Amino acid sequence: MIKLEKIAISGFKGISERVEIPAKDFNVIVGKNDAGKSTVLKALDLFINSKQYQAEYLNNTTEQFSVIELYFCPNHTQIVIDENTTTTFEAEGLVNSDGYLHLKKRWDGTKSGKISPEYFVERLSFGELDFFSLTEAKLIKLCRDNGLEAEPGLMTNPDTGEAHNNAEKRNRLREFFIARGDESSYISEKLPTSGTSRLKKTESAIKSCLPRFEYFVADAPLSESDSTIQKYFKDMAFKVIQEQVDTEELEDKVKGHLQTVLSAITSKINAVVPESEQVHANVEFDWSKLITTTFDSDNGNGSVPLSARGDGFRRITMMAYFEYLAEQNSSEIQNIIFGFEEPETFLHPSAQENLFEKLNDISVSGYQVFLTTHSPVIVSKTQKSDLHRVYKEAGSYTCDSSVNDHSGIASDLGITIDNQFISLFDNTKCFLLVEGIDDCVAFDHLANTYKDNGIVEQNFADLGVVTIPVGGCGSIKHWVTLDLLQTLNKPFFIFLDSDKTSEDEASPNAEKLAEYGFVEGENFTVSKKREIENYMSSAGIERLVPGANLVFTDWCDVKALSKSNGLAGALGGKKIANKLFSSLTFEELRETFFNGEVDEFVELHMKVSALAD
Repeated sequence: MIKLEKIAISGFKGISERVEIPAKDFNVIVGKNDAGKSTVLKALDLFINSKQYQAEYLNNTTEQFSVIELYFCPNHTQIVIDENTTTTFEAEGLVNSDGYLHLKKRWDGTKSGKISPEYFVERLSFGELDFFSLTEAKLIKLCRDNGLEAEPGLMTNPDTGEAHNNAEKRNRLREFFIARGDESSYISEKLPTSGTSRLKKTESAIKSCLPRFEYFVADAPLSESDSTIQKYFKDMAFKVIQEQVDTEELEDKVKGHLQTVLSAITSKINAVVPESEQVHANVEFDWSKLITTTFDSDNGNGSVPLSARGDGFRRITMMAYFEYLAEQNSSEIQNIIFGFEEPETFLHPSAQENLFEKLNDISVSGYQVFLTTHSPVIVSKTQKSDLHRVYKEAGSYTCDSSVNDHSGIASDLGITIDNQFISLFDNTKCFLLVEGIDDCVAFDHLANTYKDNGIVEQNFADLGVVTIPVGGCGSIKHWVTLDLLQTLNKPFFIFLDSDKTSEDEASPNAEKLAEYGFVEGENFTVSKKREIENYMSSAGIERLVPGANLVFTDWCDVKALSKSNGLAGALGGKKIANKLFSSLTFEELRETFFNGEVDEFVELHMKVSALAD
């Protein structure tokens, strides 16, 4: 599959001068209201979905053209331009100097009526020697004119002795011209929208490879979003019908039953119309329209269609659809880019966190995701590397896709430390910064249980230590929190999951913290195992959830295993630590934290105790 790598926009809506936006796997576009966050999504919708351009889309400081460019990594995707000949964008020279498939659409915003775009592809050209659009006869002549026919192997495949197909001829010509030092340049070739030329066939080949763009608009009725689910199931049903159902036999049976009636009606029609206007009856089948799916909910008074439920409930249903996509095998992943405009609309903050996890899981599974948001809940959980900050600078649209200074985003969205958190400073001696609520629950339970069993003298409350969930290593909220701690000069210690998938692997979180100037052992440490869930006793889990049979190593993704388990509900799914950790006994905790010589929690307790003193 081809993959979107970069977007460039100029003269479109709030963007006047050309702006480039890198396309990551997960893209969170943030900024103040009216900063132009949704412009990128609207540009993708206009380009990929061929939505109708409106004259008002032209930027008010631009004279004539709105231009949208998409850059794709072609990944040697198989295409067919010439009949029965498989080739690739790379082999055809349909990539730019960086190896990207570079497509451009340009709309003349000064026109009236229906405005159609000019469509271009960047490709390598050899000027007067260019061969891209030549017919087979002219291609053979160009080979002969340049002496390729006389040299063994150039007009035939040296392995098989068979004549090269046209794609292979073009490739050999390209190699020959480059080796000879002939001048070449990258040109922007206009693609026709009709006809049978090779360029039109190229346009069709490109169209067949483009990803779908599923766009969920903030203020659109959810029936439009519901149609996305319908399309997904219809495509699935049509694929099953094509691969597993003998439709030809079924069609013959239906036609046989209809033929008698159709023939009789046709005869009656033809009896009263001129011979030159005789009609014929046809029976056509469109199996793609066979399936319609619906969702109903039971509120105790009978089934209620999803369409009759509130927007919040229906968005939760959409989240379930996204979760299903995230769980699909890589072989079942479709080439889809998802665009979400303010997906937090109508959702409670706690549901927004759940939504964020679903959307992030989709990108991990192989889909590209773009979303705009002004939700502090979503942004605070986002890695800095996934952010695009949109803002106006001297009236010009600016997109910062390499966020180093997070203070601008924090200011745009009003991300601050909770007032309750600030009030803790008066009585707190030290903060233990961990990733999430699950970690807070786990460490408070550890401190209390170890104190009750005489391993430590004081729990965290006795020490004046407060555990604070600050998000992952790259989380915006994490660094806002650290800035506040450093400003107020309060002692703190960071404990993060190592995120290692094997014992010998370096911890990516430890490396990131070191890059930010923190010193391991002095003001941070990472878990020796993968994450806090790997410290949960298998026997303890089985005691709490009989029959779960959850087996894992120090490096497994326990949350994923729990989520896919048959007793996921009882285990807590991905929230297994939050649900079960505080029910583990001292013996079960000691079994996983103590290796016979060193207890990992006791080491952490000693660090924060020293800082609290």
